[in-house]
Amino acid sequence: MSSRVFKKRYGRNELEDLEQKIAFSSAAKSLSSNLNLSGDEIESEDEHIPSQVCKKQNLFALALETEEASAEEANIEEEVDIQPEQIVSSNSSKPSRKKKNKKKKSKQKEVEENIDELLSATSQLKPVNNEPSVSLNGFNPLGIQLKSLNPEYEMKKKFGQKVVSSNETSRRRPHQTHRRTTHMVTPAQGWHPVTKSGLAMTLVGQDGDSQVFQIEHNSEYQRVQQTFWDAVDSMAPENLTAVLRLHPYHIDTLLQLSEVCRMSEDPQMAAELIERTLYAYETTFHPLFNLSTGKCRLKYTNWENRGIFLALFRHIMNVGNRGCYRTSLEYCKLLLGLDPDVDPLCVLLMIDFYALRSEEFSYLLQLYQLWNPARNLRILPNFAFSVPLAMFHTSQPDTAERNAANSMLQESLMMFPGILQPLLDACAVDTQEDKVINKHFGASLQYRQPASLKQLVHLYVGRASSCWKAPECIAWLEENVSTCCNIGDSEPKRFEELTNRGHGLFKGLAPQNVCRHLILTDIKEAVADLPAEVTSTAVLSYDPLPPFDTIRSYERQQRRQRQISNQGFLSAFLNSLMPNFDVNAMAEDRPDGAGGGANLIDAVRDMLRNIELAPPERDDGEDEAPPPQDWD
Repeated sequence: MSSRVFKKRYGRNELEDLEQKIAFSSAAKSLSSNLNLSGDEIESEDEHIPSQVCKKQNLFALALETEEASAEEANIEEEVDIQPEQIVSSNSSKPSRKKKNKKKKSKQKEVEENIDELLSATSQLKPVNNEPSVSLNGFNPLGIQLKSLNPEYEMKKKFGQKVVSSNETSRRRPHQTHRRTTHMVTPAQGWHPVTKSGLAMTLVGQDGDSQVFQIEHNSEYQRVQQTFWDAVDSMAPENLTAVLRLHPYHIDTLLQLSEVCRMSEDPQMAAELIERTLYAYETTFHPLFNLSTGKCRLKYTNWENRGIFLALFRHIMNVGNRGCYRTSLEYCKLLLGLDPDVDPLCVLLMIDFYALRSEEFSYLLQLYQLWNPARNLRILPNFAFSVPLAMFHTSQPDTAERNAANSMLQESLMMFPGILQPLLDACAVDTQEDKVINKHFGASLQYRQPASLKQLVHLYVGRASSCWKAPECIAWLEENVSTCCNIGDSEPKRFEELTNRGHGLFKGLAPQNVCRHLILTDIKEAVADLPAEVTSTAVLSYDPLPPFDTIRSYERQQRRQRQISNQGFLSAFLNSLMPNFDVNAMAEDRPDGAGGGANLIDAVRDMLRNIELAPPERDDGEDEAPPPQDWD
């Protein structure tokens, strides 16, 4: 079959692919001869090449195949019927064919040389393993399932296809070619396509078996960021809306407006803005950025990377409020895998809650067994109580596993006795008349708790108290509380030592990542316990408590700020009338350097001189200016 017929039947791309595979196979044969490979191995490799050439044809091609085949056979017969005159002319074209053959041979040699260079280069590179990091009998704490990132998948498993289908129709992906496949968020029909968002993700290095990426802003995005900062300073949400109208996928604007909607008690719009943020990020992911492996890193110290951290954190809370706890657990793994060594938003304070609510008890136990020796998760109150609760759900009475759960819970109760009373109050269990419990777990121990420990106690009770409300869990908790009371009566020193050990671990201020976690949560009791060093400073919702070692690729353009606090009432009044009025600037412009009242009076005179009053409206219509006429 000639190349023209092959192009007509299979297309030009298939012919080029076949030529490349033939060239590669010939180069592989020449390479195998140097490596002393057997001929059977080469033939087995060549047998797979033709099977990849033929692809599935459409229905129109199958319907017209007979007509094209007959036309091609007629064309082939015309090519075969060669006249004697054509034979003479063909003989005259032999030298040109020889030149072409020489060129082809030279190209094949170049291909072989390139293959040798590639083999030598790849042998020096370190292999990058894209498979999940497997440890502890095949357990990967950061590996996720992409289908579990969609909350609709979990809702279908809970409520069925018919209940979810009505809400899913508005989320169907439109039939447009510019929409790419996404895993985190399915775009709605009214969303703008992400064409030129100004965001880009680059691969900057490698950290062990993990790849380190970084998000970058182009010059246009930097200009929009400057406008966003000015809009935030204006304290007017309308200015943020204006920025979003021109740039619908600006990250910080979406985050800021989402917080405004949340405070305005519009959680649906707040959640949609967060989903738009994640959609904008996912459309700019690097081709090597794999969500499922848990080996793709983004450093929180880089200022441009923080938007995706905050968006994922808020998306976890929004999805969890819908009851999709398994989806929230998968997003916790994703967020923790971006920067697991630092954990800038302290995902470890909430991953246990979503594991319990989604009944992923084995995951929580394996995570604790794997990371506790290195990270000392035992001292965190949430792990100290959630892990024995998971052991309780996975064990049977009067077994070694149940005994281990009992001993761990009893030790946790004696280390953090101030958590029991708030937990029982949240579970609607009244223990005020129980003198024994009040003796060892009363209000006096709650006042003795350090401030940083009190924050974590209120955080855990406000979030995970629903995990303890089951009757069997309450009965099991009361049984272990009575055991701890007996230990407190018989061995008071042991009880006191464990309590002092737990309190001694939380002296001083809470770490910065814990404070960020408390700020981003909706638990009012935990936020109320923040230290004065945090509450006295301005906290930005799009960048709460930035790290001290922040790395920025560009800075905000500094603009001269007016200082009117010491100018008195009249200066403030003039500023309310004339926003561009600046007494300090006028003082700098005076040649004698005098300031004070003289400058202020001159400014008042200039203002009064330049005020133009609007003329009163006339009812009779006299002396009205003629309407403007068009130019000839």
